[in-house]
Amino acid sequence: METGALQGLFNQKTTQQIKTAEFRPGQIINGKIIKLYPEQVAEVQIGNQKMIAQLEAPLSANERYWFQVQPGEGKVRLKVISSGAEDKGQPGSLAKMLGEFSMQPTKENIELVRFFIKEQLPVNRELLKLASEWLSMVDSRSAGQDALKTILTRGIPVTQAAFEALYTATKEPSLVLLMEKLEKALVPLSDSAAGTSLKKLLNEMLPANKTTASEGALNHLASVWLKRDGKESHAALELLKQFGAIPPKSSESLLLQHMFDRIQHSRAAGEVLPEGLNSVKNIVTLVDNGDLAAARQMITSLIPAKTQSANELIESLSFLFYRPPAKEADIQQGLQAFKQLMSTTVDGESISALISVKETWRQAGMDLLKAVGQPHLTGLHAQLLSEAVGKAEQPAPLQETGAAFFNDSKIKKFLSSLGLSYEHHLGELLKDDEIGKAPVSETVKSLVLRLLNENPPPAVKEASELLLNKLTGFQLLSQEAGPIQQLVVQIPFVLGGKTNELTMQWSGKKTEDGKIDADFCRVLFYLKLEHLNDLIVDMQVQNRVMSVQVFNENPALKKMAEQLTPVLKSKLANIKYQLSSVHFQVPGQSQSGRNQRVLSDLYSQKEYSGVDIKI
Repeated sequence: METGALQGLFNQKTTQQIKTAEFRPGQIINGKIIKLYPEQVAEVQIGNQKMIAQLEAPLSANERYWFQVQPGEGKVRLKVISSGAEDKGQPGSLAKMLGEFSMQPTKENIELVRFFIKEQLPVNRELLKLASEWLSMVDSRSAGQDALKTILTRGIPVTQAAFEALYTATKEPSLVLLMEKLEKALVPLSDSAAGTSLKKLLNEMLPANKTTASEGALNHLASVWLKRDGKESHAALELLKQFGAIPPKSSESLLLQHMFDRIQHSRAAGEVLPEGLNSVKNIVTLVDNGDLAAARQMITSLIPAKTQSANELIESLSFLFYRPPAKEADIQQGLQAFKQLMSTTVDGESISALISVKETWRQAGMDLLKAVGQPHLTGLHAQLLSEAVGKAEQPAPLQETGAAFFNDSKIKKFLSSLGLSYEHHLGELLKDDEIGKAPVSETVKSLVLRLLNENPPPAVKEASELLLNKLTGFQLLSQEAGPIQQLVVQIPFVLGGKTNELTMQWSGKKTEDGKIDADFCRVLFYLKLEHLNDLIVDMQVQNRVMSVQVFNENPALKKMAEQLTPVLKSKLANIKYQLSSVHFQVPGQSQSGRNQRVLSDLYSQKEYSGVDIKI
């Protein structure tokens, strides 16, 4: 979250910020005299903005000065504070400026004045004192300055709440990490209705809270053990032991005997087992009752094998029901027959129900995810672990229908559950003509606000405030500028067994009915990946014709992606979009200056400038 590329997502163009600022009496600005007119009237350039101003003293053309805006109607009135070489930002001149504000020339205050000079932001005594106070409370002054710049250039109210929200949006841990932190803090909180509802909602919104992925990875390893032969089966069993899914001293024979005994116990006790185990349970019952013909018929329907193979399987299974017990070699033969039967009819989830309690299985899965990529796992063990994680992170819809990893319904549900429109919906509800309207639905923001009103424990309060600031920061960044609408948000997903976030900024016009215009828009995506590091995708759509720019430091990315371009083009054509081009840019190469500028400004909001600037 602290990379320059992502910080640029929330920053304005520094060369044009003065256009969005409103000059007020008392503000101090740095400007250059372009042209002098009679009666001490001059054309002054401040940033990229030129204006006509009334000067309070004769000055020289083509020189830079520090001015203070004076009260008055009509033309802007400027009073000279300092001039000449002092605009170089020397400590002496900056100390003199701080003196104008009755502030001490400390290192931090001088740095703050330099920041306002560099960004060409008007400043007055009250703003400088507030900025100094707020920056003293944060860990990263650079991130705090970014938050200040966003406030001053987007017309956001200059309040501590707005500053903290924007600071959290760009500096603090990601949205998903803050959600996870709050969910963990809520675990011991049982006497709060808001806390209980919030804990449930967070659990639903997080990427299966890593539980589904962790259990799925173990289920796959269990399937490998049961369904494959030789070294792979043995390695999968060793991994199940290593992560605590099964007792570390369990041999394959002991594990199979335990599974067989569990099925026998379920028959005697009338216990309901997972659906996938019913066929095995029925066959075992038929063999135990001596109904071998029915057992043979059922096995043949399940296993496309010769009758002789079915007969051999039944004969071997029968050893497990001998009274007194059969010889050890025959029992082992029976257990292997039981394993063969299980391998053809049972999935990994059903296996887990026989060999471990759910809590133990879940914790083992979490430990497994943490071990991905660890150096002590090599060879076949590392290969199977990677395979298990890869299988587990595919969502069910992808496996069943081949749908995209991100689908619109999931994204819409996630964004709706965050409550980014909470204040708007609440305002609509409070209107006189909206009486009787359905109450505002429970969202993360509404529940966090309710929870904070209950004066929760310190750990819960701290986690709640951080998450609230993150959400409010996204709301402040997602604003309308004239006819242009902007949305900034993070969307979680699981990749490589780890939770990642896709930071997305959408900007464009709305249609007449208030919906997003998907024909003309710009969407920017930011990902921080384990091997590719920062990856930025700039997607621009004009009349449903799409051009894509990918920014990444890996020069081989273009070649790796070439084989996927036809697939992208085809998929877009299916939803009536035309792909015009895909360009890859590596920051720091031949056009280094241009690329670096693009990366720093890539996510900058393009200001709507269809109205005159108020001076």
